[in-house]
This record gives sequence, C-alpha cells and structure tokens, in this order.
Amino acid sequence: MAEYALPILHAVFVWWFATGVILYLDGLPTRTFKWSMLAATVIFGGALYGLHTSAGDASVSGAYAAFTYGLLAWGWQEISFYMGYVTGTRRHACREGCRGWPHFWHAVQTSLYHEISIIVTLAAILVLTWNQPNHVALWTYVALWWMHESARLNVFLGVRNLNEEFLPDHMEFLKSFFNNRQQMNLLFPVSVTLSTIVTVLLAQAALAPDATDFEVVAYTFVATMMTLAILEHWFLVLPLPAAALWNWSLRSRTPQTPAVKVEILAGFMGAGKTTVLRRRLAEAPADSRVLALVHDCGVLAGDGTLVRGPDGDKVTLPDGHVCFGLREDLAHQFKESLAATKPDQVLIEPSGIADIGVLTHVLNRADIRPSIKGIRFSVVIDASAFMADYARLPDFLRAQVQASGRGETRRDEPPPTTFIINKADLVPASELAALTSTLQALNPAARIVTAVHGVSEDAAAAPPAKDRAAASAPTMAARAAETAGAMVHHHHHHHHHYHAGVPPESLPDLDALMAEGGGAEGGAGGASAGGGPAEVIVLDLRAWSADLSGRLDPDGLRALLDEAARGGFGTVDRLNGIARVGDGWVRFRIVEGRPSVADLDPGPDAGDPEARVVAVGSALDGARLRQAFEGCASRA
Repeated sequence: MAEYALPILHAVFVWWFATGVILYLDGLPTRTFKWSMLAATVIFGGALYGLHTSAGDASVSGAYAAFTYGLLAWGWQEISFYMGYVTGTRRHACREGCRGWPHFWHAVQTSLYHEISIIVTLAAILVLTWNQPNHVALWTYVALWWMHESARLNVFLGVRNLNEEFLPDHMEFLKSFFNNRQQMNLLFPVSVTLSTIVTVLLAQAALAPDATDFEVVAYTFVATMMTLAILEHWFLVLPLPAAALWNWSLRSRTPQTPAVKVEILAGFMGAGKTTVLRRRLAEAPADSRVLALVHDCGVLAGDGTLVRGPDGDKVTLPDGHVCFGLREDLAHQFKESLAATKPDQVLIEPSGIADIGVLTHVLNRADIRPSIKGIRFSVVIDASAFMADYARLPDFLRAQVQASGRGETRRDEPPPTTFIINKADLVPASELAALTSTLQALNPAARIVTAVHGVSEDAAAAPPAKDRAAASAPTMAARAAETAGAMVHHHHHHHHHYHAGVPPESLPDLDALMAEGGGAEGGAGGASAGGGPAEVIVLDLRAWSADLSGRLDPDGLRALLDEAARGGFGTVDRLNGIARVGDGWVRFRIVEGRPSVADLDPGPDAGDPEARVVAVGSALDGARLRQAFEGCASRA
C-alpha cells in the first residue's frame, strides 16, 4: 500500500502547501511583489531544467521529481497572474448588467496573456520531454490546467461558493465576473463527470497487475490531482468551509491595526439614516476618531472638506472624523481605510436598497474578521412608510430587521439590534403601536427607540422587546402621540399637495434619500456631470440621480412631478430633490404616489444647497427623466 499512499500524501501536501504560499505572498504589500516574482521566476527556470533532466528517468524517484517540477512550473503561472504581472488587456470591472457573450469576452480579456503564457509553457514542457519515457511533469501540468479552466468557467457561470477572500485586493475587479446567483450551472455536472471518468481510468492503470513501480507512482500522482480537481469542484457548490484549509495563508492580508468596533446603520431608503449618522458622529467622544463608510459621503460635504479622487469621495470633518464613499471593493477599502486612519470606531451606512447579507459576508471574511472587535446593527425605520414598504418587499425588509451583529469574541452573544423608529411624530398612536408590534414579532430580541428627525426620545435604548410587558407598545405610541396630535399627516391624503412656505425641518429628511442615488448622471442643461454611477439596480429597484443646473420653471416642475407620479417614467417609489426656482429654492418629492413642492430657506450663512434629484423605483427610465428635467430648466 505504501507505493500508493506515499505519492498520494506527497501530491496532496505539495499542492496544499504551494497554494498557501502563493496566497500568502499575494497578500503581502505590493512593494514585495517584485522580489516574490523574481524568486518565482528563478524557481520556474529551475523547474523547467529539472523536468527536462528527469524526463529520461523512468524510476520512482524520477516520477517524484517530475511531479514536483510540473507543479512548480504551474505555480509560476498562478503567482504571475495574481500578482498582476501576466494578466490581460482588461484590468477593470465589468459594468453592471453586462451579460451574455460580451460579458464572457470581457472575462477572457482579463486573463488573455495569462492563458497564452499557460499554453506557451505547455508547449515548452512538451518539447523538453519529447520522446522521453517520463511524462509525469507534462500530465501533472495538464491536470492542473484542467482544474484551473474548468473551475474558472464554473465560477463565471454560477456556483454557490466563490471564496472571494482568496482574491488579492489589487485584483478585486475580477469579482465582477464571479457569479453566485445560482447554486450550480449546467457545466458543473459535465466537469465532474469528465474528471471522474479520467480519474477512474488513471486509477485502473495504477492498479493494473502488470504496472511497473514507476507506472504505479506516475499514474497515482496524476489520479490524485484529478481527484483534487473533483473535490475542488464540489467545494464550489456544497456548504462546506473549504476555505478554512488555507486560513493560515490569509494572515498576510490582515491589517496590522488594533481591532475596532463596527456599527452598521441600515434602513430602507428615505428612513433618515443620514440624519442618524450625523448624530452618531456628533456624539462620538472628543478623544476618539470615527471612520464612516457611507453610500454617498457627498451629503456630508457641508460638514467638512470634500475631496474627490480616483478612489472615490472623502470628507474630513472638523473634529477629526473621516468619511469615505463606499466602493464596490469593500473588503479592500475596509482594510485600506483602517490602515490609513487608525480609527477607534467604524460606522457603515449602506444604501437603503443594499443587500445586508453581502455586507456581513464581507465583514466575516477570514482576512477581515480579526480587525473587528464586534458588530452592532442599528436599523432606522421610517414610521410613516415602513408598513407599506414591508407589504411590497417583505423578504428584503425582513432580512434588514432580522440581521444580527457579532460579539467581541466567538463565545459572546451578538449585541441586540436597535430599531430607531424615525419620524415618530408623523404617525398616529395606533399606527405607531402597530409598527412596534410588527418589529417585535420580526425580531423579539431587538431594542426599540422612537425618534424625531433622527433624535431619539430616550437617552438609551429600551430593554429587549422580548423582556417588555405587552403594554409597552401602546405606551410608546402614546408618548409619540403627545407631539403628533395637532399635526397634519400629508402622506394619507389622497390628493396632491403643493406646500408653500414650509420650513425644511418639517419635511422628512432629504439627505436620507439623496444618499440612495449613488452619484449624478451627466448631461447638458438641467442635469450636469457628477461623481459615481447615475443608475444602480438592486432587486427590482433602480436608483437614478442627477445634478441640476440653472433655474427650473415652477409650473414645468409641478407638471413633471405629476407625470412621474402617474408612472410616466416608470414606477416611482421615492423621488426627492432640491432645485433653484426663480430667486429662491424649493425641495420637491414624491412619496406613495403623491408629489409635493415646498419652499426651502437654506439660511443666510448656509450658502447655496446642492441642486440635485434622486429617484428610486422599478423600471425607471433614467434617460427620459433627465430629458424632462433638462426641458424644465430650459423653459425657466
């Protein structure tokens, strides 16, 4: 049995260890890459020489040597690609929504030179071992090539487990070609079946009674590599922690900074997250530094200094806190920001239509988890809109309110989620009681705080809902009703209102929805260029935004809002904006199909606000919306 067991153990160990070394080197600072690449190239040259000299040695030791040389030759292909030296013609992410053959061709472009290098090296190995009895190096290289190409195609077509934590930060753009929208694809069974057939044939050859000692070891080596290929494919679709095999290699990617506490400030669009974020920053201890990663830090530009750079927006606040706009490469941004700012606390405010599961998955990656002391969830709830939104998007909002944080250690229970019921003064006591009961049912362990304009009525969160008496909801509702009794709740009117002379603080927070649009759409006339994408599509919702230049015609603006509310530009779930009209400013909005316009007084010392519009809905026609606002401006 030793003639089979020893080559199997040798193959598995060398493959596992070499993979870990490459992952470790890829995670080191980029300044070390030239030295790693130089060493790898020297080893590569030695491997080519070694497999040439061992090609004529048809002994057991010759088989061991040839296998090792073939695997080292393959290792150069991997390290040269993931360090960015031999990649392709494309080094940026594919745009959102790209599908089909164009998407496939873009994926090919990212590794075109890498694939050519693999083929050239294969040809070199073929020449170096031509007419020689020992082809173990050649077939080892071919088996690794098969593993590589088949796994890449399956990841592109769709599998459950992508193991994104293994991707180096500087290669984050490759994630746009990863697909986990399905558990398995049609190529997967073909890949596994072909690999299994080849493995069985190789095993039969190794077990053949007339096989020589060399043939036994040679066939066992290649059969082992094909078996590893099969396991690697199953790891892509089965719920197994395969990545734990190489967790040791990810230590080079862990930021060398003290672990920090993280608070995720979630909530559906328009709930008022930006207002709560501002309060969190204002209430931070004077001797601490907060790092805020938010969907759009441009809304905080008035509070500090905004710098737009190639890596996104950055706002430095007077008290030393730093805000960055969230990027697609969140894992890389998180580590990079921690190293640069060395904060005491991190606040993350994702878009209201972001997938919270994706965010928590990134924060629990093996290379990021050691940098986090604990994760706390706070969910901002729009008291006036949550029940209607929940009826329309139950699964999405249930995921938000049922998300849980993480304790400081693996043994600690996660801290309870905090619900901040914002705009509590805009709803009657009965509606607030119903909302509170719904939230208690969805997350019994959560703490509940009522708030007006993001300011909670309690200095601290209430005790867990599951420990409270059944009468607590009516009590909270009655407290809110004291301030709500004399107010008119415009959301429940079934006709249009065009408010005039209403102070901005009496309307729901505009910044909360402005942050959902991502960036601004470029265009002439009414919509001018801005930073970031103009349209973001999540679930069935499309977020569109544009900067507005010039003065808008008031009658044209009202007509535009009426048409948008009727569905003339698609189904508008929310629309919010600020614009100059005549000699003054207005803020306009559409909520629950009802448009409104109100005068806006920015104040004598505040300066001119940012003229901008954000719309969120399904099947939005962003191009026609932009044209409509441009036309509205041209008539002013």
